[in-house]
Amino acid sequence: MTVFLSLGTNIGDRLHNLEKVYFLIEMEEKINIISKSKIYETSPVENLNQEYFLNQIIKIDTDIEPLQLLNLIKNIENKMGRIKLKKKYMPRIIDIDILAYDKLILNSNQLSIPHPKIKSRKFILKPWSDIDPNYILSNSKSTIKELLDNLSHLKDEVKEYN
Repeated sequence: MTVFLSLGTNIGDRLHNLEKVYFLIEMEEKINIISKSKIYETSPVENLNQEYFLNQIIKIDTDIEPLQLLNLIKNIENKMGRIKLKKKYMPRIIDIDILAYDKLILNSNQLSIPHPKIKSRKFILKPWSDIDPNYILSNSKSTIKELLDNLSHLKDEVKEYN
């Protein structure tokens, strides 16, 4: 199955955090990273009182079921030192989200696929448009590029990281 994951980090050595997460994901036997977007430095959203993020989208191939994949991702976040707080949108060493899992639509207490906030997040849509601009979410008629173009009015910053 083709799966898109978002990666985000705004604590510590952000570039190293991304490199470490690739390594931990690739250590999993049933996951193959197919492609990675460019890395973008992005302004925080929701909670503005924190450092800028590095964000990236990766495309993977896996046959791991969605809830198992979610557990695996949470374990990787824990290995990297992520502390899950009750309060949302706080600084984090790593955040990994399942954005889309093939053409699956899933809504459970644990996981929603496609991720419910994709359509309002430039920091997801911009890097995603690097690797698959014509992808259409299972709950949409618009391409990733079209969804991104619809957000041109938003003020949040998304710039390529050098």
